[in-house]
Amino acid sequence: MSSHSNHRAGAHPTGDGHHRPQTPTLRPSQQIPPLVNVAPSLFVPLRKEDIEPPSEDDEPSQRIARLKRIIETIDYHTAAVKENFMWMFGREMHRYSLDAAEREEEFGLRDLHPPGPAEAEIDAVFQSMEMPAPGGYDYNDFNNPFNVKYLPEVNPQEYMPHNASLREKAMMDVLMVVESGKKEIDGYQNHMDRLRSHYVELLEREHEVLRQAALRPEERTQIQDAPMG
Repeated sequence: MSSHSNHRAGAHPTGDGHHRPQTPTLRPSQQIPPLVNVAPSLFVPLRKEDIEPPSEDDEPSQRIARLKRIIETIDYHTAAVKENFMWMFGREMHRYSLDAAEREEEFGLRDLHPPGPAEAEIDAVFQSMEMPAPGGYDYNDFNNPFNVKYLPEVNPQEYMPHNASLREKAMMDVLMVVESGKKEIDGYQNHMDRLRSHYVELLEREHEVLRQAALRPEERTQIQDAPMG
C-alpha cells in the first residue's frame, strides 16, 4: 500500500497541520540593504559635557577649556561621520558590483563583456589627470570650456546605451554612488567647518580677554561682547 503525503513542494508543515511557504533564498547582493538614507551616518555617540557651551558665570579659564573641548568634539564628530559615510557608500557600491556579477553568472554572460582598458591606456589616463591645467584661461569665466562648474547637470542614465552590458550598467551605478557620496560628504564638511569657525572665533575672543586683562588700563582696547554658544 502506498502512502500519500500532503506535503507540498516549497512548503513545510507546522505544528497545527498547516503548511507555511519556505522563505526564498536570497542572493548575497540581496542580503545587503539598499542605501536609501544616509542619516544613520550622523549618529555618533557624544557626551553632554563635551558639547555644553560655556556660560557667563564661568571663569575665563573654564570658558576657554569648554570651547577647546567643543572644538575637539567637532573634529572628532566630523571625522567619525565621514568614516560612516564612506562605509555606507562603499557597501552600496559593493552591492551593485555583486549584483552584476551574480547576474552574469546566472545568465552565462561572464565571458561576453568587452575587455577592459590595457595597462598602457590606464597609465595614459592617470598621466593626463596629473598634468597641470592649460594656462591662459580664466577658470571663473562662464564661457570657458574647461570650467566644469558651469556645465549643465545631466542624468548619465539617459546616455546609457540600450545594449549596455550588466557590467557597464553596474559601473554607471557605482559612479553615481561616488558622485552623490562626494556631494553628501562635501556638504557635511562645509556645515561643520562653519560650526567650527564659530567656536574658534569665540575661543580667540576669550584669549583676547585674558590678554587685555594683563595690560594696564590705558593699554587696553574695547572688546565687543560675543554671545556664548
